Amino acid sequence: MPRHRSRNQLGERLREYRESCGWSLREVAAKAGVNHGYLSQLERGDVAEPAPSMLHKIAAGYDVPFSALMQWAGYIEETEGALTPNQAIALSYFGDDVSDDELDAVRAVIDVLRSRRSPFGVESESLDGHLSPEDRKEIRANVLMLLRRADAVGVFPTPLEDVMSVSKLVAAGEITLDDDEKRQLRKRFGTLVDKVLNQLMGVIHRGTREVWVQPELPTLRRRFVTAHEIGHDALPWQRELAYLDDDKRLRDDVRIRYEREANQAAIELLAQGDTLRREADDSRLTMSIVSTLSNKYQISLQATARRITEETRKDAALAIRFRGRSGAIGPYHVYCSPTFQARFGWAVVPLPADAKLAAREASRAGEAASFYAIDLSATFVEVATETLETPYAFIALFTPVPKGSAVKRFLHVG
Repeated sequence: MPRHRSRNQLGERLREYRESCGWSLREVAAKAGVNHGYLSQLERGDVAEPAPSMLHKIAAGYDVPFSALMQWAGYIEETEGALTPNQAIALSYFGDDVSDDELDAVRAVIDVLRSRRSPFGVESESLDGHLSPEDRKEIRANVLMLLRRADAVGVFPTPLEDVMSVSKLVAAGEITLDDDEKRQLRKRFGTLVDKVLNQLMGVIHRGTREVWVQPELPTLRRRFVTAHEIGHDALPWQRELAYLDDDKRLRDDVRIRYEREANQAAIELLAQGDTLRREADDSRLTMSIVSTLSNKYQISLQATARRITEETRKDAALAIRFRGRSGAIGPYHVYCSPTFQARFGWAVVPLPADAKLAAREASRAGEAASFYAIDLSATFVEVATETLETPYAFIALFTPVPKGSAVKRFLHVG
């Protein structure tokens, strides 16, 4: 279904239903807790892609089931035979060039898992996309409410067991097939069975409230996976769509958005809102501070660095090259604090060549380096560069050096 037709259909249905009930826009807006001007735009079809979290609020205002609004918006689609919703989730981890053998293996393995503990969600820390400030605010509000219920605010690292307990979730074990199940599947698919299982980082059983994780995950990754699955359950607009029929599925981009939202909920849960940022802002931002806070909050170094950089009130930029499952290093992903972005504009251009060179020098020398960048006012600014390498990523942190700062004495200038 073309998206513009879905959008018009949503607005037309909402307007027709509201008018049939004799409600004014202001009445519905007050009930939903949203701006009546926004609802007016929505009914006219002028809102391009209303967020699922917003549709969840609107559903209460119009007294319409949330799942109906998601269908009117075109966010829920009919499956056309081949894949159930959960099979499509797992399949996405193989990319667009999946082979027929891989497709068959995905179906078989997921069918076995679903027969015991479906439906479930799949975690991927590699999904990289930006949510709007409004989306992040909504996610944070739901997570902080959950932390308060668990009496976990200010307790570090976040006690995920307590959060799961108040959520009525149970840590049930690891994602595995028993020996007989593996033997039968390997007769048909060989090592593809193990490849499929390795894609499934976390699983939540909506019916029994059980959370499963992949065997032998490192501690920090296990915490993130667990927090991600808690996040799926903590966001009401996700929780209410946990039981889609097998002939329905979330549209692919909406499903990916849900995974990003769960990733955001996970970092909100582990960082406890802006607590991590406020603690980082008490000191000059360095890799040493990032490492210290990573240990305290039990969050991976790359996630800690990104969280601090994107939220700090100071000038800072971060460039991360993630390692794939094969160990190959990927391209730079650049993240900037709001003030750094306003000053240098890096987030909308490739990482400057001088910054890449400084990062290489800092990595090779094992100490901080610096280079001169030109800001948007055409002023030369010295930028300190520190790097750190983990099994999962290469991280470079960039912070402007204050004029006359003693920090310069400790920098190797390239």
